[in-house]
Amino acid sequence: MPLRPYGNKAWLVAAGTLVVVSALISTHLWQNTDVLGATSFCDGRVRSGDAQHVLDSPGRLSDSRVQTIPGKPEFTCVIERRSLFSTDAAPRITLKTASELGPFPYTTHVWKNPGARSYFRGEVTGGVTPTGGYVVLPKSCWAKVGNIQGSRLLPPDDNGVAAVEATVTAGRVAPGALARLLARTAASVAADAGCSVAALKEPPELAAPEGARTTDSGKVCGLPDFALPGSAVLPGAAEPGQEQVSRGAQDVWACDLALAGKAGASVSFTATSDPAMVEAALKDNDDFRELPDGHGVALPNQAIVQCADGDVFFTALWSKEYYGALRDHHPSVTEVYRETFANFVSSAADLHSCPNVTIP
Repeated sequence: MPLRPYGNKAWLVAAGTLVVVSALISTHLWQNTDVLGATSFCDGRVRSGDAQHVLDSPGRLSDSRVQTIPGKPEFTCVIERRSLFSTDAAPRITLKTASELGPFPYTTHVWKNPGARSYFRGEVTGGVTPTGGYVVLPKSCWAKVGNIQGSRLLPPDDNGVAAVEATVTAGRVAPGALARLLARTAASVAADAGCSVAALKEPPELAAPEGARTTDSGKVCGLPDFALPGSAVLPGAAEPGQEQVSRGAQDVWACDLALAGKAGASVSFTATSDPAMVEAALKDNDDFRELPDGHGVALPNQAIVQCADGDVFFTALWSKEYYGALRDHHPSVTEVYRETFANFVSSAADLHSCPNVTIP
């Protein structure tokens, strides 16, 4: 018996539907997942799996603006997710090598809020937040790794600190995933530079910051007897407000103090026994003054104190808004800085069994 036309049409419709569905599935897999995607990014420096854990939203991973120089460890590159099915801004992470000056995570306004970071435990120096982070390369790398700016390779500074840095835009990421990506990328860079160490190959363990809380004006940052001097408190403009402390890492204690008032002011305090940061501070500054009794060296807002377990670097970083408010009320902002910093160092001395010192 001959086939009925209806049967032929049904079969053709079914086959056509299957082709369309298959095409849609293939398009979805290609545009919205990492199936059959690249195994590495940034000229082989970043593993695909590490990037996937950091940028885990829908879309397909790709890299762009990759800059490397044959035979050199320096690089810069952008990794992002793109999707045909989303109109949201594509999350992206910019990775690069850098040659920084001094204990940069605590003394520059580029790296804000040290009290909000999760710090690496163990031998590797590093810190991350949901929007960025850094890993300091081993000291043997400091004279070997610089950075790329535009089309130029900038060699390492004689007093520089080599690092691998990440900045996240158009979103936030899990600090643990970012820490792993940074550590493994740093290991790759160090291997290329011939200065690799075993510690970089270990999965990083993080010490997360505490939650924000209201500041006790007589126990600022949770330190006994730490109070802002009267000169540092500006009624209605800059008064104790909220604070956040990160103290889970053995070698780093940091606090961000957000001041209440119209100035929108803030100040961060840090104490670290990390040998890399202590050395970076000494290399960066020739203006340190000797402390009495040979206990170390200091400036109005930095000090390296010889403590029971080794040298400890103390510092305070005032926001530009705080500086401006203080300048409008006091003839000498430096003296306010010195008095505030002296109170901090005195109150934080017990963190590392440090002697009492007088800040010049």
